[in-house]
Amino acid sequence: MQRFSQVWCILACFMAACALCVRAQASELTMSRDAIQAIVLATIFSDQGKWYFAKGTCYAFVDRPRVALAAGRLIIDGHLSSRVGLDVGNTCVGTEFDSDVRLSGRFIGSGSQITLNDIRIDNVKDDSTRQALELLQSAAGTSLPRAVHIDLLELVKPNIAPGTGIRVAVTGLEIGTVTTQTDKVTVDFEMKLHAR
Repeated sequence: MQRFSQVWCILACFMAACALCVRAQASELTMSRDAIQAIVLATIFSDQGKWYFAKGTCYAFVDRPRVALAAGRLIIDGHLSSRVGLDVGNTCVGTEFDSDVRLSGRFIGSGSQITLNDIRIDNVKDDSTRQALELLQSAAGTSLPRAVHIDLLELVKPNIAPGTGIRVAVTGLEIGTVTTQTDKVTVDFEMKLHAR
């Protein structure tokens, strides 16, 4: 009887593993504002907490981000630091500017990636910093990135199915829609799992 029970358990685990290998339909991932904040920090502000628009002796970056969700967009309030001018040797001959800024972008999905698209500066608190950014964009051809990609497949690590010892890995992920609301971002997707 004990042996039969073990065989049945192994068979049940095998069937569960086979079921996990098929494509799952209409899965949904809901991310709170706090989860979005953590993802933004880990992916967009990954260079010592900074998001660079221009890097070098002349530079422009945003740090100290705080995120919000509004009107179908991700809102990032932060602090912009920049030095605008000409690179001469190992120095930037120019002026430093600092200001609080508000940026925003729209999440879209494709393949396994969520892309922050349509990125724009919505507000620059200091007028001279706004003018410096416009100068930086026109003189150096530097502007905000048009898009930032976040690969959800890289965020999903292989796991052990509870109570089974079966290792489950996501081998494919296809995002359908991304919906941004005031308190969460919802991602509808299909995924492929592999168990061994």
